[in-house]
Amino acid sequence: MKNVPYILLYILLVILWSCLFYNYFTVEKSGFAMLLLFGAAVFFSGIWAVLASLSHKWIGWKGYGMLLLPPVILVVFILGVDQTTFKYALGLTAISELVSLVKVYFHRRKLLRN
Repeated sequence: MKNVPYILLYILLVILWSCLFYNYFTVEKSGFAMLLLFGAAVFFSGIWAVLASLSHKWIGWKGYGMLLLPPVILVVFILGVDQTTFKYALGLTAISELVSLVKVYFHRRKLLRN
């Protein structure tokens, strides 16, 4: 239950990024293009969630170590996608980093108060 605000922040920022990307970077404006953007966001988020849970479980990363995961995922996108898809993935990576950093910051702040 304590992760719900961070998940909602992530979803809100992904929706905002998808709408901005659709309006300014997408050449073909159609409902299918927006559906593809949201599908790509779900795919990226799924990869991020799986890697985060596995690395947290196996490696024991906590805190700032988790900030390394989104750039690792971005490397995968560099290898096999075109420039527009890479820009979209770059925005998703920035959102992932921002939400992770906010979560780490508030967790550390809570520990300092106790």
